[in-house]
Amino acid sequence: MRPLGPRGLPFVAATMAAVAACVPTAAAAAEHLAPLSPTLEEASRLATLESLRHPPRPPAMFPVRGRVGFGEQDARFGAWRGGHVHEGQDVFAPAGTPLVAIRDGRVVEKGNDGGRGNYVAMWNRDARRTFVYLHMLHPSRVRVGERVRMGQRVGSVGCSGSCWGDHLHLEVRRGKGTTARPLDPLPLLRRLAARRARPE
Repeated sequence: MRPLGPRGLPFVAATMAAVAACVPTAAAAAEHLAPLSPTLEEASRLATLESLRHPPRPPAMFPVRGRVGFGEQDARFGAWRGGHVHEGQDVFAPAGTPLVAIRDGRVVEKGNDGGRGNYVAMWNRDARRTFVYLHMLHPSRVRVGERVRMGQRVGSVGCSGSCWGDHLHLEVRRGKGTTARPLDPLPLLRRLAARRARPE
């Protein structure tokens, strides 16, 4: 606990005297708080300026650092892909465009299994979601079990595995792991893209 300092001592003394004299404490306190009003107003103003200078860190950020497109209907979640349903959203960008972690998390899986190409999966405990990046240009340098920070580079846009055209295939899965229930990533991507487009 911080010491009150010389300006706080009159308030304590007045409060104790008021209690001893059976005077309402609030009235005694008000008399000694009045001189502190400008100081409190200045502290409030400084706190406001500090919050504007350092806004709170958002919980998520757009996973591609560069200009992107979301493609046509066949790039959407749920599109029929001749034998299976598309379980993610394609985000098109030039080969080599940096890919960053969409949220803080832990790497739960990575590899190259053919169809998915170079891929990495990151689990976020708070959101209870696994974010899976497919078709990366090169194998990710992060390791299974490693913690990643939102915005940390985890790979590059590419077209490894079964794909056409350079893009990130992003999956959002409810739960931990690459076999958890898939969700449509597009609403989240649109929100993050809109936030990125707003000037700071």
